[in-house]
Amino acid sequence: MKRIPRETALLGVSDALRLFPFAFAVGVCSPFGTAGACMTAAVALLFGVVCRLAFVPTYLALLPVFTVAYRFGAAGACAAVLLGGICIFLLSLLPRSVRDALHAPAVRAVFLIAAAFSTTALQTTLYFGIGAVGGTVPQILRDYVSLGFHPNWRGILYGTIVMVVLITYPRKFKKLSRILPAAFAALVVTLPLHLLLVRDAAHSPVAEIGAFSVLQLPDGAFLRGDFSASALPLILCSALSFALIVSAGLPDGAARSLSAASVCGGFLGAAPMQTDGMPRARKSAWIAVPLTALLFFVPGLKRTPVPCLAVILIVTAWQSVDWSAAKRAFTARRFPFFICAAVLPVLLGIHYAVPLLCLLGAAENRLDQKTSV
Repeated sequence: MKRIPRETALLGVSDALRLFPFAFAVGVCSPFGTAGACMTAAVALLFGVVCRLAFVPTYLALLPVFTVAYRFGAAGACAAVLLGGICIFLLSLLPRSVRDALHAPAVRAVFLIAAAFSTTALQTTLYFGIGAVGGTVPQILRDYVSLGFHPNWRGILYGTIVMVVLITYPRKFKKLSRILPAAFAALVVTLPLHLLLVRDAAHSPVAEIGAFSVLQLPDGAFLRGDFSASALPLILCSALSFALIVSAGLPDGAARSLSAASVCGGFLGAAPMQTDGMPRARKSAWIAVPLTALLFFVPGLKRTPVPCLAVILIVTAWQSVDWSAAKRAFTARRFPFFICAAVLPVLLGIHYAVPLLCLLGAAENRLDQKTSV
């Protein structure tokens, strides 16, 4: 048997440690459930073996899908993912110039700020433990006003620790963070701390994820569940929005691979994945597979505080913003484009705002072409 190179082995370990906490957070903090987190990791690793690319879940693209799940259940969300995967594949067949025309960098940068704000609003109820409900930002904000601000200070403590680790750890330990990603390091710090401070789950002052079975598929797996006529418009629009968000800037080959992963993942009840485009050796993926599976069976994992996972999604959303492009957007003269890009996702929801923003992006690109001429 040939010896696996050290670099390949470390790459497999890093992939597993990078994928696990984010798939875990997406599953717990979304209607996909913890079993969906397991399925997400399994599907991502499967395509890592087949496509030789590293796949990670993408939370901002999931926002329109989550809206369907909050209102019509996981089956509707999985239908949106399936249709979105098909749309991504169709978009990948278009010429690159046509796809790029739908995404003006400045408009997209401001939209990402609005999407990160939406993520923060939707996850703050888990971070602070306020108890607000609703699947849209306006609903959440109305609940904040009516309920008042009564935070769970233990949850804030855990979440703040995670936030500090996610922001400072990659800067202070650059080499180590390539092997031990920041999100995993944050869980390594907070979970033992919580277990030390709170020995009994029944008396936990913060919400814990609780026990789950990796063999229990989400309700929406294999499209099980009821579909109503009222759900169809939102499912179709969310699928289109999901496809437009994910396909922006991806090379054609990566878009095709992603479409296949999204379709299979959604059919199984998993969250969709995005590739970082970095090639991986199959041996590194085979190392990541058993390691990720073992992580889901870590003793005490069911006692993970939910606020920690919510903060992982919040920080990841803000780190996805292209701040240099956003700065150029706010210094440009076309303020109506940028105001719409910032306001529409909050008022209308990500699912309805994205197609409109693509039209704005096309209009801005058209203006840029006329100006250059």
